[in-house]
Amino acid sequence: MTKKRKKKKKESETERYEIEVEDWEVAYRFESNTAPKDLVEGVFWEHLRLILTGKILSPLEKASSAKIEIASKPHMDDHWKTEPTIKSAKAIGWMEIPKGEDTLTFYCLIPSRSLPSVILAAGLAKVKFVSISGTKLKWRKGTISSVSLSKDR
Repeated sequence: MTKKRKKKKKESETERYEIEVEDWEVAYRFESNTAPKDLVEGVFWEHLRLILTGKILSPLEKASSAKIEIASKPHMDDHWKTEPTIKSAKAIGWMEIPKGEDTLTFYCLIPSRSLPSVILAAGLAKVKFVSISGTKLKWRKGTISSVSLSKDR
């Protein structure tokens, strides 16, 4: 009788991506909800995001430029409560290098009450560097576990 060996699940390697911000913009959309009620809740749909573009300082081998889209997720607003609606999370976003492109795009989700302050800081040129931790890119994709915006590197 032979024993079956269990394959060890290979843990994803983590990496820190350092980006120097060169430009920023804001995109906003507000509309009435025409989607089926079981698909999207509520009567209205609002989408606000900050888009930062810049150059990748490290690691250098993956792409020549970066685009960081920071959007709000209202479900994250109660993260500080004793009984939050989201009990656990493996990521706060994802990243990818779209096929045929040389730009690493990060999609970060933050609590909705934080986004206006982040946009204000970007508009006042107080966001010069972004540090993002996440999985090492595999097949040009990965997940994001943390994002940090600052004036100094």
